[in-house]
Amino acid sequence: MLIDVWTDNVEEKVAVFDSDYYQNASIIRQGYLPFNPLLNKSVVSLRTVELYHSLFMRCPRLGIQPFVRALCDLQGLPFKHYLSVQFSSAYDLFVQLFEAVRKEVQVVLGRHSPDWRMLNACPCCQYEVEGEEKLEIRMMIAVDGNNSLKRLERRDRPTEEGGVLGSSRERMDLRVGGGDYFLSTEEVDKWHESQWSAWPGFTPSNVKEEKNPCAERWSNMKDAKTKKEFGYFDVTGVFVGLCRHRFVLKILDMVRSGEQSKYVLAFLHHFMSACKDDRHARGLPEPEGELGCGYDIACNLLKLIARSPLAELAMEEKLHMLIGLLHAYAHNRPCQLKFLMLYINGAGIEDLEVCERFFSQSNALASVTRHSSKFHRPQSIANYAYHQDNFEAYANLSKFIIGNYKQCLGILASHSHVVDGLKSYGVRSVNTIFEWLEEERKFLESCEKTSTAETLTMAYYLALVELGKCREHLAAALWNHRQYAPPRPDGRREKDRTNALERAMCNEQEMEVKLIRDVQALEEALGIDPMDRWKEGSESWQKAEDMVNLHEYHKALERLEGLIIARLFELSRLNVAGTGYKMRQHIGHAMQTRSQAIQNALERHNQAAAALKPPRPQLQWKDVLEYSYLSEFDFLRHSRNDIQEALWAKPGPRVLASQFFKLLRAEEELVRLHVEIQRLFTYMEEEEGYLRKVIKKVYRTNPPLAWQIHLYAQERGRFNSLHRSRLHSIRRLEGFKKENDVFFKPGIGVKRQSLPDESLEPEGQGLEQELGLGANESDEEDVDDDDDEGEGEDMAEVVLGVANDEV
Repeated sequence: MLIDVWTDNVEEKVAVFDSDYYQNASIIRQGYLPFNPLLNKSVVSLRTVELYHSLFMRCPRLGIQPFVRALCDLQGLPFKHYLSVQFSSAYDLFVQLFEAVRKEVQVVLGRHSPDWRMLNACPCCQYEVEGEEKLEIRMMIAVDGNNSLKRLERRDRPTEEGGVLGSSRERMDLRVGGGDYFLSTEEVDKWHESQWSAWPGFTPSNVKEEKNPCAERWSNMKDAKTKKEFGYFDVTGVFVGLCRHRFVLKILDMVRSGEQSKYVLAFLHHFMSACKDDRHARGLPEPEGELGCGYDIACNLLKLIARSPLAELAMEEKLHMLIGLLHAYAHNRPCQLKFLMLYINGAGIEDLEVCERFFSQSNALASVTRHSSKFHRPQSIANYAYHQDNFEAYANLSKFIIGNYKQCLGILASHSHVVDGLKSYGVRSVNTIFEWLEEERKFLESCEKTSTAETLTMAYYLALVELGKCREHLAAALWNHRQYAPPRPDGRREKDRTNALERAMCNEQEMEVKLIRDVQALEEALGIDPMDRWKEGSESWQKAEDMVNLHEYHKALERLEGLIIARLFELSRLNVAGTGYKMRQHIGHAMQTRSQAIQNALERHNQAAAALKPPRPQLQWKDVLEYSYLSEFDFLRHSRNDIQEALWAKPGPRVLASQFFKLLRAEEELVRLHVEIQRLFTYMEEEEGYLRKVIKKVYRTNPPLAWQIHLYAQERGRFNSLHRSRLHSIRRLEGFKKENDVFFKPGIGVKRQSLPDESLEPEGQGLEQELGLGANESDEEDVDDDDDEGEGEDMAEVVLGVANDEV
């Protein structure tokens, strides 16, 4: 039987050539794939399998079974389960052949080293040009984990109750899927904290790490969140590292755990070690710029790196941890001043939320990989990542650049508005704004945690208050007992009443004794003479009362802060692509409930604020909705009357200061974009030239392999003409400076590849016409791109807009 989407003749015979020793060779030579290596009663056409592969890469939700059902519908056949099994075998063979040919091409091109793909994934980030301007942050990457691409472990049904899982029934499969996209589990496990002592020359630190309030806001680092899944899933998700243009650098499987620190440490070690070794192999000096890495809780990770075996390598590679814009609102203000990219020199306007965009699309793979085998799951993920790199990330490089270029020009157009606004507040020098930032940083550092003495003082005050209340209750109980005179002493009801009064009196007496002991213990700890016990209205009493009121205010503020965090996360997910209808309804209901909880917390906050001396400002519902950053809560938590008078503490100057830093970052982004533009021009020119020469050379001895190299060149080469057109269109934008024209032409690549006999002209007249290796289309052609330019806008800004009820 023949399965082909383009023909209805299922009984067509496949010829067997006498020159082929194996029957399968004849089948493949005619463009078909066998379902079975020995019994070839049924075959499928290569173009049909290739069609499914292309559809699967574009729509990962499309599994093999629905595709085979569609084929049966087209050919008028009833669907049978074994057809899916057969097609799956043919697809495995197709992928195996595809990967084998790709490896052979990579060997011919000299690109077969284990880390070559990772070190050369992105032309704009990694294809350096001789004489280019040095960037403060030489490359920007992002790392994050995602639990959608789990894998269900195959087990027997449980034989008894009590939650005991059945025994594993996984088939033994020695094949390893994933290729050079995946980092092995053995390499990852070396970076578990319990294994650090095994690293040569490393001495573990005995310093106890301080609690990080930012880290406690994320539950993805806690195994308690996913421990219930460990019995069902042997892989609980993936951890990825991407460059800022969304090229995949490495993928790590999270095995029976949450998003632990070992995954980010293993990735950073592997990537930085490969960069260091490659630089030494090419005889290049140490890096001048920093390596920027965005992570959700970079503040906590930086402390971990400092006491891990990775510390020395991180210092050599100048690793700089950053926090992405989308996750910045869940960090406190001191953390933002250190890690938020708005305040980092050289960061530009990048948001480093590229992992979230990648996951929003890769989540579609979950329905296919959830029940896949240990081999097929990483194979599917790696094929998807390869397709994303070459047909999505590379295709959108110029679109990314032109989108950021327009954003920068738009931001810089507001320069005069920002300057006029600052002048209205008496600011005449930019140094003043940096002084504001430094004053704010020093102020927040001075706001230390409550000391032990303050804690004991508040406990002593509260114990005295409770003792006073207890004595009031005891006096009332004694009075009720003495005044009670039952009319009939022999009545049972009166006897029960008497016993209840006596019991209440005894309870209050016991409570008084307990509270007196507590008060005496606290007096001993504080060094207070019992004869000098505080009295209500005394100076010490009043100071302690103010301290307790401030503590209650902080508790109310933290409660309100926590609810706002939950609201922002819910709002950010409400319009994420891939969120189903039921999930949207659930989130919407949760938001309604949360809003009422926020109103209650807001009322308690205002009551606590009114109890302070002097009273703190009352918050309104509209004010809370405008708090897109938790830094505003830190400001409320530590605000004092003298701070309120400072310019940097007022809303107007704070907004202008933020706009000022956006201007600085926009100027830096233009510098980076000019470097990336020249890198992309250089890469396209040198890549096309090198591949053209290799094809001509290989064609003399192996024409089929030359054709495969041509197909390899066309994977990215098909987009080069569009890239040139888009990039040249930047020069026609309003606000573009003519002196920047120098960046819109190729330079000389530092990683430029060449052939040893490059000067020789290989034979083969008409080869360029045969393989389509003609001259490139004009660089000045108009851009024929109907894509919505709005898609290039910052996704994080949109989400924050939703959180502020602006969208």
